[in-house]
Amino acid sequence: MPKQSEWTRRAVLRLAWVGVIASAALTIEPLFKYLTSKEDRQKSPLVVYKKPLSENSGWQNTAAARVWVKRDSSGVMALVATCTHLGCEVNYHAEKKEWICPCHASIYDEEGMTVSGPAPKALPRVAVQSQSDGSLIINTSKIVGMDTRV
Repeated sequence: MPKQSEWTRRAVLRLAWVGVIASAALTIEPLFKYLTSKEDRQKSPLVVYKKPLSENSGWQNTAAARVWVKRDSSGVMALVATCTHLGCEVNYHAEKKEWICPCHASIYDEEGMTVSGPAPKALPRVAVQSQSDGSLIINTSKIVGMDTRV
């Protein structure tokens, strides 16, 4: 006859707690690295955009992934495509003329104003300076009003 295991309920629960504590300890370092990562942050608040912008061409992405520019009949404007809810990068959908946050489904209209979702305010507009050579300098550290154009 095979020998029966002498596992008590207390021993099983103790082993389960050791597993939970070990799992938590193993996730602390990767979680800390993820939360403190500077990978997605901009190196400088100034972004240079050298491509020509035609009027009413829609939003154009700059080299800095979260900075977008657009020219309309009133001038040039720029925004930072960072969700105002928790900071995820929002995606522009030209066919819908909407910005959509992939994290929590906040929706912004084409101009960056909040339409729905948990986002508390519009996408931030930032200052733009036009240079003599036709390039643009976008200062992402300087927030401007929604109607500001260059």
